[in-house]
This record gives sequence, C-alpha cells and structure tokens, in this order.
Amino acid sequence: MNPNSIQKTPKNVQKKAKNAKIKKNMKSFLKPFSFILLFFLQTFSFAQDKAKSSSRPIVDMLCASAVSTDKIRLTWKLPQNFNAASILVFKDTVPVNSKSAEKLSPIAELSQKTQQYIDTVTDFNEYYYAVLAKLSDGTLYNVVLPSINATVKAVAVKRPEKARKKSEEQIAAETPKLYTDGTIRELPLPYIDLIGDFEKKPSKLSAEVVNAGKSLAGKTSIQKEKLEPYYFDEDITSPSGGDDYYLFEILKNSFVKKNYEASIIELKKFLSVNRSEETTNRAAFYLAQSQYFTGNYRSALTMFLFTQDTWPILCKKWINSTLDFYTIPKS
Repeated sequence: MNPNSIQKTPKNVQKKAKNAKIKKNMKSFLKPFSFILLFFLQTFSFAQDKAKSSSRPIVDMLCASAVSTDKIRLTWKLPQNFNAASILVFKDTVPVNSKSAEKLSPIAELSQKTQQYIDTVTDFNEYYYAVLAKLSDGTLYNVVLPSINATVKAVAVKRPEKARKKSEEQIAAETPKLYTDGTIRELPLPYIDLIGDFEKKPSKLSAEVVNAGKSLAGKTSIQKEKLEPYYFDEDITSPSGGDDYYLFEILKNSFVKKNYEASIIELKKFLSVNRSEETTNRAAFYLAQSQYFTGNYRSALTMFLFTQDTWPILCKKWINSTLDFYTIPKS
C-alpha cells in the first residue's frame, strides 16, 4: 500500500465537507433573495400582460337600449391605446359569437373614436349586438366576449300605443249640440261625488218631493221591461294582465253568471283601490248594472250618474230605465 495515498484521504474528505458547508451557507443566504426575485419577475410579467391586453382593440361595457318606437341606442367604452382603423357594428336575432360574426355583414362602420351608435329598426323583433374592431390591414379583430363587446340580452323597440277608436258616446259627447229656436235646452244632471263609503245611506226625501213623485207616478202608465246586461268591447276577451284582467275575472265569475250580489261585493272591493280612470269607469258601470238587477235602484242611479260624462247616450238609457223601476219610499 502506498503511504502517500493514506495521507491524502483525510484531506480530500475534509475539502469535500468544507465545500458542502459553503454551498449550504450560500443557499441559506440566497433563499430570501430568491423569493424577492421571483416576486419582481411575476410583477413584471403581469404588467406586460396587462399592457398587452389594454392594447387589444376590444371595446368594453357594450349596452343596448330602446329609446323610441324605431330606434335602439348602443353605447360602449374604448380602452386606452385603442389601436384600430375603424369600428364595426353587427346585429343578429341570436347572440353574436366569433363564428357568426365571420358570416354577418356589419350594419355600420364607424370611426375608431366613436362610442355610441343609433340603430334604426323597422320591426319589433328582438336583436343582439356586437361591436368589433377593424384593423389597419383591413381584417376583423374577431374576438367576441359576451357582456363585454357583445350583448347577452335581447332588445326590441317600444311598440307604439294603439289609438283607441272613439265610441259613439264619446263622439256624441264631443260634438256640440245645437238647439233651434224655441227648443228647451236639456238640463244637466247634478254632479255626484262618489269618494266615500258606498254603503252610506241616502238622505231622506222631503214630504213635498214624495207627494209630487206619487202624483206623477199615478198619472203615468209605463210598461216596465228590464234591459239586458251590457258588456264593453274591452271586457269580451281576456286581457293580458293588470287592472283589466282583474276586472275581467270578476265579470266572468259573477256578473256573467248573473250572480249580481257577489258581483256587487267584488266590484266594490275593486273600486276601493286606485285604478286607471278608464277601468274605474267601466267597473262603476258594471256595479250600477248589478245594483239595477238586484233592485237597488237608488244606488244604481248614483253609479250611472257617475259614469254619464264618459258614456252619455248609454247612461241615459239606463238612467231612464232605472227611474222607471224606482219606487218612491213611503213617508
């Protein structure tokens, strides 16, 4: 055995141990700095991605809303450094995506700084929109992001309100009535305020009025025949909803079945809540008819007078019939 080799072995082992210790110390020393370095690298990468995404020609916050019976307004926001030659607006009856955008023709091409567009439509269909960028080389930047640069909710223009055809009563009420010489003008019926309790008992007639009424009743002979129930055109078919539908259900369940007692109860409940003027007038007229058919002529007369301004000719016929059946109470 070579004695030199025996002397070198301990030195080699000692050197290796020393190197391992140095490496271990270096790792411990550099470990905190590696985390800091990694943090800066990730931050730099995120900043690059953000700068890259902000330079993408994609509009943001696209919103579509109907503003009239034939116009839909589109609004959007432009990102910083919006690098596009122009802006293209697409429209379809289904949500627009990247695949369908390739087949669609834009409805408008706008300047790169535009942030709104008014679309004029000629129908009442529901539409979806997408706003995409056209690059300087003429190609479409076909990236469609729902709720970002494409709408996800359909929008349609507002339907115009249908002009209601005037009834004969309304035409007659608006037409000035001419009186020839010697003709006595018809006296207007008194105004009756119905705001209050429907169950309020009427005031008693004076003895003079009662006697005069009995005198007139004894001298006339009128063939009494009750009128047939009257229905307005609006209440013949079921409405889509709202107060009209509520009134339709009351009529269907009680008035049409000639259950006038139940009809009176339900119509009074209906009229106790604020409704539209048109629906209120119709409900009051049905209430008057229900009271007429149950023999409560005095209350019926009050309700017919309430609706006379709306349907003067129609109410006049029912008022006359109510007066025919009305019996003056005994004193």
